[in-house]
Amino acid sequence: MDYSQEINTQRCNNPGNDPISIGATCVAQIDGRFFLLIEIEIEVMGIEREEVIITEITAAQAAALIAAGVMRCQIVTTIPTGAGVTLICAFVVGQNVFLVFNVENATDRLVLVRVPLCRII
Repeated sequence: MDYSQEINTQRCNNPGNDPISIGATCVAQIDGRFFLLIEIEIEVMGIEREEVIITEITAAQAAALIAAGVMRCQIVTTIPTGAGVTLICAFVVGQNVFLVFNVENATDRLVLVRVPLCRII
């Protein structure tokens, strides 16, 4: 199945008055595991909301998505700055928390900030 084609079809066929649309998407490789992140943009009665859905995928699915044009997630250790930066959510993989930021400047993309978990002694 061509996941990128399906995502792009939904994005392109979304009528202007549809309150739900798909925004940025990316594939992350973390500790040998792969994750697909999909930004859902919701606008109802003038109120905008952004959510990110994260699902674990196989290496083969990740390779197919990347080959079809889905970007790799940028993973950094410093919080992005600027007017178009929004913290959406956080998730845990292994010993790290990943803060998910939507960065909208020239492009709309998701940036993950890796933050180590504290040890409790």
